[in-house]
Amino acid sequence: MSGTWTLPDDLALPELPDDHPGAGAPIPSHWSRCFGCGDDQPAGMAMQFTFGEGLEVTGMLDFANRYQGGPGFIHGGILTTAFDEAQGMACMVLRRPVVTGHLQIDFAAPIPLGSVLELRARIDGTVRRKVYTSAEARIVEGPFADPDVVVATSRGLFLTVGAEHFDRAKDFVDGVPVSPHGTSSV
Repeated sequence: MSGTWTLPDDLALPELPDDHPGAGAPIPSHWSRCFGCGDDQPAGMAMQFTFGEGLEVTGMLDFANRYQGGPGFIHGGILTTAFDEAQGMACMVLRRPVVTGHLQIDFAAPIPLGSVLELRARIDGTVRRKVYTSAEARIVEGPFADPDVVVATSRGLFLTVGAEHFDRAKDFVDGVPVSPHGTSSV
């Protein structure tokens, strides 16, 4: 089943910054304690991303046994988290913090434990503070691997925010994580 998603008529594609590092360059973690991509989050997913062509990013995720949902397959919430992280990383080109406003996932095939998933995410366009994104996932290694088959898709709406958005939670920050993107409030 596929959800419905309509992009606004006044959607505009953002320009790549002049100092964009180009396709293949690694993207640093947006927050070192982030569950999805943080280097200082021992319980996290440790996802890593690289810039793709234009407004696209690519990330890989190795599905360890701790991500099990039903017997032998990953938990759908882990895939949802991976999509959220990938689409948020695509927004990094804007050089402003974003938060998830809406995320829609269509699961097309089960993903077995031991799989390596490739996620490709992109910015579809922006309207004021709203950033519309999309992504797809493919199993590239492990059981059922076929890089030509899309096993899940996602569409998202992210909102740009200022650093003050994070100020109200500064008393609850775990440790002193580092952010190169203006989201450090401690």
